[in-house]
Amino acid sequence: MDHALKCAMQEQAKAAVLDGKWEQLRFLGNRFERAGCYAEAWNALAEKVEKTSTQTLPIWPGPKEISNGVLVLPRSRDLGDELRILRYLGNLQAHTQRVTALVDPRLAPLLERSFPGLVCTDPAQPPPLHGITHMAAQERLALWFGANAEQIKADFRPLISKKEPQQKCRGIGISWFSRSKNKSFPSIEDWSVLLKNVRQPIRSLQYLEKPARIRQLQELSEQRIQSSRPIDQLNDLDGFAEQVSEVRGVLTISNTTAHMAGVLGVPCVVILDNGSITNWPDIGDQSPLYPHTRLVRRGNDPWVTTLQRGWAALKPMLQKR
Repeated sequence: MDHALKCAMQEQAKAAVLDGKWEQLRFLGNRFERAGCYAEAWNALAEKVEKTSTQTLPIWPGPKEISNGVLVLPRSRDLGDELRILRYLGNLQAHTQRVTALVDPRLAPLLERSFPGLVCTDPAQPPPLHGITHMAAQERLALWFGANAEQIKADFRPLISKKEPQQKCRGIGISWFSRSKNKSFPSIEDWSVLLKNVRQPIRSLQYLEKPARIRQLQELSEQRIQSSRPIDQLNDLDGFAEQVSEVRGVLTISNTTAHMAGVLGVPCVVILDNGSITNWPDIGDQSPLYPHTRLVRRGNDPWVTTLQRGWAALKPMLQKR
């Protein structure tokens, strides 16, 4: 992003705060993040959350300020965005005696295991405020502890699943389908061409396997694909995290599987089309938020070729696992 455009967007963000245009802040935050302007992204998104919160506590002013307890406000965007930002709860714990986080209840077991002493509360319920002196958006934590790409990379800490990865690492996990109508991704026919030549166990990490046509994928690829059942990834995110931690690596389209692999530190390649996607950088093959993840974009290739490039990128990553 060139300097003039960056300055113009910063002015737009200031105006959006003054005018109460909160969705404009979200839009600008997304653009800043895709361009790698992380401090600007986190600031815009934090302003949106904190200015619209029903809580009236003072905003946490950062690590130099002594605080007895901090209430972390709910996410501003989607589940994937929440997953990759919540690593900073651990940083916050080092600077305050008590941390209560208003998070998606499905994430509570994973987060409380990863950050002992953390209290997770359903955002739909009144939060326990005893001992809490400040509040902060999730992105406010990112602003203090991950304001640039170098800081984000250096401070990566994986979340902890129920089963440690070294206990059972086998085969690869795949996820090939999304319910989103705004995404373009390979068909099962494209996937079947790739999978015919994969010579190791394959595990589905796909939610809604039946609508995703897992049976047809097995038939076309002539491969036995281990089902993700009985785990319901849409509701049991802790069980899903355990499944992801069990594989050696993941090949997936952009969905929750990609973000779960990213936050667990499991080697992962994400297959992307050419349009802008909220969660991923506009250019390059890496995101500093997920150091063990690589991005493979379609470019001018057919989807089959893109998948083959993705598999070629993942194979050397598996050796490090």
